[in-house]
Amino acid sequence: MGSKISILLLAIVILGISSCDVYHTLRFGALPDQNDFSHFPKRKIENQDSVFNFIKPAKDYNLGKLIGLTNKSLNASNIALDSFAKIHNTISFLIIRNDTILYEKYNGKYSDTSLVSSFSMVKPMVSTLVGIAISEGKIKSKEDPIINYLTEFKNKPGFDKITVKNLLQHTSGIKFTDQEFNIVSDNAEFYWGHDLRRDMKELTIKTAPNTEFHYSSANTQLLALIIERITNKPVSNYLETKIWKPLGMEAPAYWSLDKDNQNGMEKAFCCLQARTIDFAKFGRLYLNKGSWEGNQIVSRDWVEYSTHSDPSNNNRHFYNNNWGIGPVKYNSFYAVGLYGQYLYIYPEKNIQIIRFGNSSLSYNPNYWQDIFIQIIDQLNVLK
Repeated sequence: MGSKISILLLAIVILGISSCDVYHTLRFGALPDQNDFSHFPKRKIENQDSVFNFIKPAKDYNLGKLIGLTNKSLNASNIALDSFAKIHNTISFLIIRNDTILYEKYNGKYSDTSLVSSFSMVKPMVSTLVGIAISEGKIKSKEDPIINYLTEFKNKPGFDKITVKNLLQHTSGIKFTDQEFNIVSDNAEFYWGHDLRRDMKELTIKTAPNTEFHYSSANTQLLALIIERITNKPVSNYLETKIWKPLGMEAPAYWSLDKDNQNGMEKAFCCLQARTIDFAKFGRLYLNKGSWEGNQIVSRDWVEYSTHSDPSNNNRHFYNNNWGIGPVKYNSFYAVGLYGQYLYIYPEKNIQIIRFGNSSLSYNPNYWQDIFIQIIDQLNVLK
C-alpha cells in the first residue's frame, strides 16, 4: 500500500497537479459523488415566495406495482418499478404527466425535500441562459466569436475561430479529457480544482472548430464565463433572475464554487444542488416551448432548435445545445448526467421522467432510454 501511494505522489509531482487538488482527490476520491457539494463552497440561488406546485393525483395510480420493467440483468423476468429503482441505486424518481405527479419515489436518506446534486444534467440550464441572453441582446448571435466577450483569449492560438455555437455544440476543438475521470484528467482538475479561471486560460486547441464533436465540460464553463461577463454578475444570479424565481421553484438552490471568496466561480458544467421537483419545473418549461404561465421565459425558436437534431458542422445528430435527442418516433429529448441522472421529456403525451442516482458508472444511457420508453408505452394504457 505504501509503495502505491509513493508512486501516486511521484506521478503527481511529475505532472504538476496542485497540492489542493491532490488533497481533495486523495481524501474524497477521484470520482464525483452526491455528497461532494458538502466539501465545496457554494453560492445560494434564491426562490420567490410564490411557488408553482404540480398536481397530486386524485387517485393512487400505484405505478410501483402496475409497471413491470426488465431488471438489471436484462433477462426475461419482470419486476415492479419500486424494485427496479432500488436495485439501480436510484435516489429519486418522478413521473409527471399533464402536470400531475403519477409516481414519486425516494430511497435511503432522500426525501422530497432533499437536495440532489446534478452533474452534466445542469448543462442545458447554462445553454438556456445563453438563449435568454441572445433574446435580450446581451449576446448578439450564437455565431459570434467568443473573443467578442472573452478578450483575454484574443492572443491564444485558434481561439479567435471559436464561436458561441461551437461551445454550445461541443465542436470548439478545445483539447480536454472529459471521459476519463481519474486523478490526472482535465475534468478532475476542473471538478476538484480551486481556480477555474486559471484552468480556462491554460486551455489549448486540439483541432479546428467544426472539425469534430468532442464533448467537453470546458465548453460549458466558457459559456458560463461569457454569461458572467455580459451580466457583470455571477452566473448564479442570472439563473436566479431568469429561471429560478420565474418558475416558482420550491426551494433555494446552491451552485458549487471553485473557491470561497468573491472571485469564486460556479462549477457550471455540474454541481447545482436542488430538489428533484424543481428540476422537473425546468423540464416543464421545455415541455411548454419556453413559456411559463403565460410568460415566454426563453424563446420558442430556441427551445425548438435545442431539442431537435442539427448535424451540421460535424455536430452529433443526437445532441444539440446540451440536450440529448431521443428516437424520432417519440420526438423526445433529455438532459443527462453521471450515474444515470435524467430529465427525460416526451412532448406528445406531455410526460417527463426525472431520475437521480449515485455510485454506479456501469449505467448505459441507451438502456435508460429504453426503460423510459417502456414506462411511457405502459402509461398510455392507464386511465
